[in-house]
This record gives sequence, C-alpha cells and structure tokens, in this order.
Amino acid sequence: MNKTKRLVSISIYVALALVLDYIKAFIPFLNMPSGGSINIALIPIVVCSFHLGVKDGIIAGFLWWLTSSVLGLNNWIINVYQYIVDYIIPSVLPGCCSFLYKNKKLIEMELGIFICMSIRCLALIVSGAIFWPGEAASNSIAAWVSSTVYNFPYSVITMIMLMVVSPLISKSFRKMI
Repeated sequence: MNKTKRLVSISIYVALALVLDYIKAFIPFLNMPSGGSINIALIPIVVCSFHLGVKDGIIAGFLWWLTSSVLGLNNWIINVYQYIVDYIIPSVLPGCCSFLYKNKKLIEMELGIFICMSIRCLALIVSGAIFWPGEAASNSIAAWVSSTVYNFPYSVITMIMLMVVSPLISKSFRKMI
C-alpha cells in the first residue's frame, strides 16, 4: 500500500473513532458515572492495527487522542502524569493489538487484544488509584480496591466486545481487499 493510501486509511479510522466517541456519549449504558466507558470508539483503532500494522495503529490511536483532546473530549486534567496514564496510554495501546499477528490467525488476534486491553485496564486502575481519590486517600489500599472495582468491569466488557467485533470486521476487510 502506498503512502497516500495509508495516510487516507489512518484518517478514515481516526474519523470513525471520533464519530463513535460522539455516538457513545448519547448511549447512557455505555458511560460510567465518574468517567470511563464501554468504548466503542476503540473498534476502528484496533481494526486499523490489524489492517495496517502496529506502527499505523499506534499513529491512529495517537491521532484519535490528539483530535479528541482538541475537540474537548479528554478534558479531565489533574497533572501531566495523570493525563498520560489516563488518556494517552489508553488511546495508543489499542493500536498495538496486532503485535502478535504474524501468521494471520484468530488466536494471535485475540491474544493481542487481550494483552493490550489488559495493559490498558491496568493503566486506568493505576490512574484511578493514584490520581483520582485526592491527596488524603491517594495510593491507599481503599483507593486501589475502589479503582479496580470501578475500572475493571467496563474494561473487560470493552475487551470482550473488541475480541468479538474486531475479527469479524477484519475478516470482512480481507475479503474486500
């Protein structure tokens, strides 16, 4: 694939992620009360990774984060470290899902999604435990338990959704290409 087609493809994936981000805002059961969500916007970023490779998946995830930040979707900032752990890392990690996808097997796809989304979940839990409870409770056992109880369920549901939907969409793309 030539450079222009790759750039256009990445742009389309980022645009789809942004559209799904806006749609998600209007579906109440996808959104958690204090931030976080079952994030349907990750679908195009993960599919981009399997379609174009890890490098382009990371670029798409980064551009999705950057564009959504400019549009005001990521506006809860405590400090730089929180922002990196809470927004940048979780936005870029789905672009890495194809790092095991060498032989184009379903198990490689599923394992890549599982590993990357597990690391994403861990980043969200760390952010919730260290940055969000306030200085008095920050990094306490209660903060870690609370953050895990809050972030784990929607992260797992997002991962399962990606493990079901991404292979179906990627398989359709392979047939079209």
